[in-house]
Amino acid sequence: MSSKTPLYDWHAAHGGKLVEFAGWQLPVSYADGVIAEHLATRKHGGLFDISHMGRFAVSGPGALPFLEDLLTNRASKLAPGRAQYTLISDPDGRPIDDAYLYCQGPERYLLVVNAANREAAWAWLSERNQHGAELADISPRLAMLAVQGPDSEDLLGGLLDDPLPPQGRNHGGFNRLGGVDLYVSRTGYTGEPVSFELFPPWEQAAEVWQALAQAGAARGVVPVGLGARDTLRLEAALPLYGHEYGRERPIMEMPTARLGVDLGPEREDFMGKQALAAQAEGLPQRVYLVAALSKGMMREGSPVLKDGEEIGALTSATTVPAWRFADEAPGEDSYVRPLGLARLPSGLEPGDQVEIVYRKRVLPGRVVKAFARPSGRYLQPIEFEGGEM
Repeated sequence: MSSKTPLYDWHAAHGGKLVEFAGWQLPVSYADGVIAEHLATRKHGGLFDISHMGRFAVSGPGALPFLEDLLTNRASKLAPGRAQYTLISDPDGRPIDDAYLYCQGPERYLLVVNAANREAAWAWLSERNQHGAELADISPRLAMLAVQGPDSEDLLGGLLDDPLPPQGRNHGGFNRLGGVDLYVSRTGYTGEPVSFELFPPWEQAAEVWQALAQAGAARGVVPVGLGARDTLRLEAALPLYGHEYGRERPIMEMPTARLGVDLGPEREDFMGKQALAAQAEGLPQRVYLVAALSKGMMREGSPVLKDGEEIGALTSATTVPAWRFADEAPGEDSYVRPLGLARLPSGLEPGDQVEIVYRKRVLPGRVVKAFARPSGRYLQPIEFEGGEM
C-alpha cells in the first residue's frame, strides 16, 4: 500500500489527479492540467507538496566529520543558515543518491534525499557512521513544501512572522507561519531565480499549505503536481535520479554534478574522491542538452543520431511549455517545444546538429548550453533558431 502525505485529503478535495509515485499517493496535476501549472509557476508561482522526499537529521560532535567523509561536497563550508547541493557516492564514483544538505545550526544538519532512494541512502549512511554522529530518519515527523516562482517572495513575506532569509540562493533560517514553527530555505528544484522550501511539522503541514494556497490564489500562484514538476526541472536542465543519475553511471557524466562535488586542494579525502577526480579528467560519455528545432514529440529513450548514425539516447524528454516574453516579463502568448537531456559521446559542442527519432519520425535538433536563463525575477526561455517552437 502506498503512503499518503499530510496533504492527501487537500489534493483529493481540490481536483488533484492522484497517482502512485515512489510509493506515495501524489497529484500528477489538478483540473487545469500540466501546461497551465508550468506556465503559472513561471509567471507567478507554484506550490509543491514534496513531503515524499526523505529527510535525515544529522547532529552532534560527530556530524561534520561524518558528512565530510560520506558526501561529495564540502560540508565544512556551510555556516548555519546555508545549504548546498551534494551527492552520496560509492567508492567507484557512482551515486547512491543526489541530495541537499542544510546547516541549521552548530552541529545540526538536515539531509534531504530522493523518495525512491530513502531506504538505500539511510542504510548506506547508517552503516558507515564511524564518527558517532547522531542520525535520525525524521521523514515521518517533518513535512516538506516548496513555493517557487517570481511572486513567491511577496507571498511568503506576507505570511511569515519574521523576515525572509537573506537574499541569495541557499540561505535559510527558522521562522513562523500562522503560529507554526518551520524552517525556510531559498532552495528549490524548478530553476526559478526566486524559490523557497519549507519544513513544517508533519501534523501542521496542511495548515501551512492552506495558508499558502489561499493567499497565493489571489496572486495567480497555483498548486502544482508531479507532471509540471518534471517539465519545470527539465527546462532548468536539472538531473533526476533514475534518468540522468543511475546506480551504474559515473557521477561526473552529469555536468551539474560539478556543483555538488568538491575536488579542491583543501578538500580532504572522502568516499569516492579518487574515482570522481579520475572521472573529472574525462569520460567517454556525458549528459547533453538537446533541443528539437521543429514541432514534434520526443521521449525518454528516443535515439539520438549524428550524421545519420545513432550515438545515444534521451534520458529525459518531453514537450515543455514556455511564455513569449514582452518587456522582460512573460507576456500573454505561450508555445510548446520539445526538450531533452541525452547521454551522448563526449566531445560534442553547443550548436552541433543532431536528430531525434520518435515513432519513425526524425526531428532536427541541436546541442545547446541551456534551455532558459535567469532574467531578473523570471526564468526566461531561450528560443532556438529553426522554426516554430
